[in-house]
Amino acid sequence: MTKNLSLALGILLAFDVLTFQAAAADRLPDLAMVKLRNLTIDNTADGRRLLRFTTIVINIGVGRFELQGQRANTSDALMDVSQRIFDDAGGFRVVPTTAVMYYAGDGHTHWHVRDLENYKLIRVDNGVKVGTGVKRGFCFYDNYRYNLTFAGAPQSPFYLGCSRDPSALGLRMGLSVGWGDRYAYTLPDQYIDITGLGAGRYRLRATADLNNWFVEGNETNNTTSVDIQLKGRGTAITILGYGPGY
Repeated sequence: MTKNLSLALGILLAFDVLTFQAAAADRLPDLAMVKLRNLTIDNTADGRRLLRFTTIVINIGVGRFELQGQRANTSDALMDVSQRIFDDAGGFRVVPTTAVMYYAGDGHTHWHVRDLENYKLIRVDNGVKVGTGVKRGFCFYDNYRYNLTFAGAPQSPFYLGCSRDPSALGLRMGLSVGWGDRYAYTLPDQYIDITGLGAGRYRLRATADLNNWFVEGNETNNTTSVDIQLKGRGTAITILGYGPGY
């Protein structure tokens, strides 16, 4: 009996070891920012000066970045957001977040994730923040080919857009490996208001997932920046140099 019991325990232990060794491993996304481009000053008809710029958020990780929005009924203005973490066995796990989705709000009638990106303008000499990006909502999907040679990168877009259904109770947004989402400087709210800001050196900084809501393989590469010189009364701009970025 003792010998048989020992044999049975040995088989169970070996099975547990094999099960542990075969456990699926997460394939985590990694959000990063491409270097800022198309910086320009927009003098509006109502007398404001707007610093406009193009941003591109990319996924350079080994797994898809996918968010799921859900609400109980249409009386809830916001959707709760969870993240799907995919694994190398073809499965996924669901991670709740404190992010939210909302409908429209920036002239675009579709669903957005609030504050996926964050923009700040800072004085170089003293580090004081002098401006914040107006854009708060982001509908992201595969619309920018960054590097399709990455392992796992689809050669055509997998995520094709954001739901335009105001009555939707659930939806998904995502970025495939090697793909990015571009926000052109011409889009509504894609600016920082610099009305009244004088000449000087400033740093424009753009960050993905500033609040660390989402699980990533690398949390240290989410920010890019560019130093600029505003001339005269802030009516002309010169690029001085770029900080980290892709």
